Amino acid sequence: MRTFTILLRTPDASTIDKYEAAFNVSGQQYKAVCVPVLETVLMNLEELKQTIISGPKVDGVVMTSARSCEAWKTSIAQCPDEQTVMKLWSNIPFYVVGAATAASLRDIHSHPDQIRGEHSGTAEQLARFILDETQGHPPKCLLYLVGDKNRDTLPKLMDEGHIGLVSLQVYETCGSSQFPADLSEALRGREKVDNFWIVFFAPSAAEFVFPYLQTHFRFRTIDNSQLSNDDRSLVRIAAIGPTTASFLRDNLHLHVDAMPSKPNPESLFKVIRECLYT
Repeated sequence: MRTFTILLRTPDASTIDKYEAAFNVSGQQYKAVCVPVLETVLMNLEELKQTIISGPKVDGVVMTSARSCEAWKTSIAQCPDEQTVMKLWSNIPFYVVGAATAASLRDIHSHPDQIRGEHSGTAEQLARFILDETQGHPPKCLLYLVGDKNRDTLPKLMDEGHIGLVSLQVYETCGSSQFPADLSEALRGREKVDNFWIVFFAPSAAEFVFPYLQTHFRFRTIDNSQLSNDDRSLVRIAAIGPTTASFLRDNLHLHVDAMPSKPNPESLFKVIRECLYT
């Protein structure tokens, strides 16, 4: 039984992507390939640079995506004296979502112990971590680096905890103009596949790619019916986390077959493999 998984994400910059590797170590039975979905454009870097140079006027920095970290690192690199500027922020906590964001930030942060919350899988989990960690001595204000599609979950929880936020948009995302061609290339020569899976990593990506995916696959809806009945392959879908899963159900009305216990390659591969044998 051959299973092919499409990972709707940009592959790691390294030679071997960690998600692809988690599937491809299993020989011919499981294969996976990343198909880039979104293009990201950094913005307001001059404003961020001036904020960094002037030193911390806040009690912490919140980053819920690797793109926020990329904007911070890019702005730091544009400062006249990187080392001096980073020392200004060395004792300020940086609250981040995910190990990848934390690892990227550690490359430039002189006090790695100030990078906190990396075990958080979502912005909501990070917000609750901040509230728990600062209970009894809450920060007055945090700098929140955001994109164009951030939800209001974290700001609402911070407001309930009487913690102020200064939000600065540092990136925006748009659909990749190459996605249709990249998808067709990924599916080339897959006629003998028994099971197709698609893994969604972000709500914004799901909304953009769904019309293109429908040209190749049939999908189950939340009432367990099918959107159509023709010779296209019926695909099963996984969401990397609860936010994306909710979007797929509530907005696209799709049945979500699987969601890993943790947002990492090993947990994703495990849950998909278990679904095939249940």
